[in-house]
Amino acid sequence: MGADILVKMTGLRDNDRRRTKFTIKDRTKIHIYAIGEGSRDEMYDYGWIVDDRTGRAVWEMTWRNTEPAGGARKNRMFRDTIILEPGTYVVNFVTDGSHSFNDWNASKPRDPVNWGITVSIE
Repeated sequence: MGADILVKMTGLRDNDRRRTKFTIKDRTKIHIYAIGEGSRDEMYDYGWIVDDRTGRAVWEMTWRNTEPAGGARKNRMFRDTIILEPGTYVVNFVTDGSHSFNDWNASKPRDPVNWGITVSIE
């Protein structure tokens, strides 16, 4: 993970709804590390990033772009980079009413303290 953390929303609990903005001045390689919950049909605990100016999502955590995070099959992890243009972005993460940090209803992931999302400069 990059040393310059822009947003860190981790240790999230049931029914959390978080959002935090960050601004970058140059075209920047951004590292996203997110751990959440989902199935092939739907994500239950997941994050996404929106361009604040346009309101368009520039990244979203889905079943297909995640990999197993250890523990229960529903634990999913995204760990990769994206390139963002200069601007202000809103990082969002939502959780449902079960299976969250320190309140697992199935086997916890390998890295439970990072349940949520961390966005940093690569």
